[in-house]
Amino acid sequence: MKKLVQPSIFLVALLITIVFYNLELNFVHKGWPIAGAIQYYEQASDWQSRFGQNLDDEDIAEVEADYKFLIEQVDKIVVNHPIAKELQLSNFAEFERWYEENLPAGAINDLNEQEMEKYQQINTIQQSLVDHNNYSIDGQIAVLRTVFNSISQFNSPESFLNNALYTEVERERLSKTLFKDEGWRNIVPPELTVVFAAHFESLLKVLIILMSLLIPSVFVRDRLLGIQKTQWSSHHGRRIRWTQFAVGMTASFMLITFIVGLFVSLLYTTDFKPYFSNGLNSFFTSREEPLLLSFYQWTLNQWIGRMVILIYLIGLAYSGILLLISQTSKHYLSLLMKVIPVSFTFIMIANSVLKDAFYLKNDLYQWTNIPMVEVYASILLMVVCISLPIIFCLRQKEKDLVN
Repeated sequence: MKKLVQPSIFLVALLITIVFYNLELNFVHKGWPIAGAIQYYEQASDWQSRFGQNLDDEDIAEVEADYKFLIEQVDKIVVNHPIAKELQLSNFAEFERWYEENLPAGAINDLNEQEMEKYQQINTIQQSLVDHNNYSIDGQIAVLRTVFNSISQFNSPESFLNNALYTEVERERLSKTLFKDEGWRNIVPPELTVVFAAHFESLLKVLIILMSLLIPSVFVRDRLLGIQKTQWSSHHGRRIRWTQFAVGMTASFMLITFIVGLFVSLLYTTDFKPYFSNGLNSFFTSREEPLLLSFYQWTLNQWIGRMVILIYLIGLAYSGILLLISQTSKHYLSLLMKVIPVSFTFIMIANSVLKDAFYLKNDLYQWTNIPMVEVYASILLMVVCISLPIIFCLRQKEKDLVN
């Protein structure tokens, strides 16, 4: 364990972690939601504070009343706007139709005089459609329309489940999860779990890089310095292989625990924390994403816990392969030529397992149609990858020292 703790390598590992955080891991903290999703998150935050974890029929009626009030507001603004009067637009609906017909198709610099005039008229009217909080009222209306469209798909369970993408078993399970248990009523902003899944993918990439840096080189250095012969001739003998295996796995477990503990705890400092007690499915799911639904009545907290388990399983599997590679590599170049393709393979595996994990959209589930296949595949991977260095240790114990 002392050999694994090398200050210089730890400083390099720290630098890699900081760089990776700034490149990918901080997106969920500083980059999301992106511009097009901001108003959806503002709306979800408002409903979360007003109604709690989900919307019942009374809450939806109240939201519809809010929508009608916004329409009345913008109708008054449009009818009294001088440019709208000049264009003979008497309400917001007429402005929308005129907007769609006259919105310039090209870049601003390529517009002719007439197109530029219409563009300025559109911009001037839109600037007046801002409330006292500096929020775009027409943007709020567009969000509400999209949400109402999403909610409407859940009003008819038979029509919703009559989708060619669903198997008969999936229809039965979705019927229970979404409609009998009313899982579709959860307030979870769009794409939140997608972004979180990408965050966990990036987290596993960091772990793969750090384990590749911190663990295998120690064993190769012992071989190059001839320390292995001294170890084998000591009282501990060839049992040193088991000690090295145990220490390598323990070090990997500690590294995974530290990195996962650090970056997962940071998720609880984000503005998304209020949704962590809400269910996975939500009425924010659009008709264009029919597979972004889950069979499981888990909260987002429980889903995060299971994503952490997947990281442990895949991370320990990679650690087992690293130990085998390090014990069979005669020099650093040989080690490097093995680690690079194996690390890329595990990154691809991580992408298949963690992307949209526990949703119908997950690649592994789409290939197998086996519920919880993400967990089964990760356990199988870990068992196989840890068995290989164990078998190697057993064979080395029986190896003739003369040879």
